[in-house]
Amino acid sequence: MNRMVALGLLLLAAGCKTDQGEPPAAKYKIELVKDVKAGVIWSLNFGPDGRLYFTDRDRSRVELSALDLASGNITTYASSAAVRDEGEGGVLGLELDANFATNKKVYICYSYWKDGDSSVEANARNRVSSFVISGSSLTGELKLFDDMLGWWNHNGCRVLLSPDKQYLFITMGDAAAAPSNVPGEPDDSQKAQSKKLLAGKIFRIKLDGSIPTDNPFYNDPEVSGQAKAMWTLSHRNPQGLAFDPATGKLWSTEHGPDKKDELNLIKPGYNYGWPDCMGTDPCPAHPPYQPAAKEYYSDRTIAISDLTFYRADAFPAWKGSLFFVTLKTGRMYRLELSGESIAEEELIVGNLNDQAGSYGRLRDVTVGPDGFIYSSTDESKIYRIVPDAQ
Repeated sequence: MNRMVALGLLLLAAGCKTDQGEPPAAKYKIELVKDVKAGVIWSLNFGPDGRLYFTDRDRSRVELSALDLASGNITTYASSAAVRDEGEGGVLGLELDANFATNKKVYICYSYWKDGDSSVEANARNRVSSFVISGSSLTGELKLFDDMLGWWNHNGCRVLLSPDKQYLFITMGDAAAAPSNVPGEPDDSQKAQSKKLLAGKIFRIKLDGSIPTDNPFYNDPEVSGQAKAMWTLSHRNPQGLAFDPATGKLWSTEHGPDKKDELNLIKPGYNYGWPDCMGTDPCPAHPPYQPAAKEYYSDRTIAISDLTFYRADAFPAWKGSLFFVTLKTGRMYRLELSGESIAEEELIVGNLNDQAGSYGRLRDVTVGPDGFIYSSTDESKIYRIVPDAQ
């Protein structure tokens, strides 16, 4: 890794409780892995070949890139699928198939124009498709979940395999000011509360795009068509999604409007309140309601983004921790959970007085096969956190 540039120690965890059998506090530093010099590095996934696969939001066609960490070389695989590249739309969520080593299949959530017509704003949409890497291309697009409402912002679009590798979970924002495409349904942020609109939801589908019959709304008389894929509803803009390997529970992060970004425990069939309730507020009008496990903060927003759980060995003191990153403040947080509550919180990157963030807007976070923690930025950079022996 001689190309990596150490950028210095940001924060040093203090204290050592080895007399209680606990591992020493983690000492770490931040390194620049690669300046991609492109657009927003939206999603990071390590492949079984050790390469770091990622999406660049700002592309006119669906593309996937792979970074060889040893050489620094990037290989890009392009498809013919046209992208709605506007604002927060573009090439977004990425997940690799469980059998990627042999089938080279990937799942990508991207923005597009319905019927290819960008002259009508109401044509803004998002979809999840599978592709296969073949040679230097992405081929064989299979549209799995389509016609989700889109806009220049609030497109959600994280994609995640279930722990049993049988299902895909998909986040979708409320599509902001996008008009309804179902007669009689709302055109404003109340779209998230509608059981008929594919906006402001988390969905669950099978890998072939079919909808599981045990989904919580599958037999709801108000729900038809693709809306049967709803797992939860009433989200503003869920930007992160991760399963806790220790418990199997699903967690998500969500943007608040100007305050109360959320860390949520996702429970099937539950209402998450938007736009009528935010954060940890009570919400008796929308049972069954699940308030945020924690809100950030009551008077401002940090633009919370993706999250991951740490189960590797490079940082023994962090095993089992949840990590998430933020856009507006460029921070990385480490949380220790106790059931459905937050037992401990530590700021790993950034500080509470730094509103800009020394490393820019942190978009995604993942753990590498080396046990190091990798994050991407909206400024086309990829960083990692490594142990510091000093």
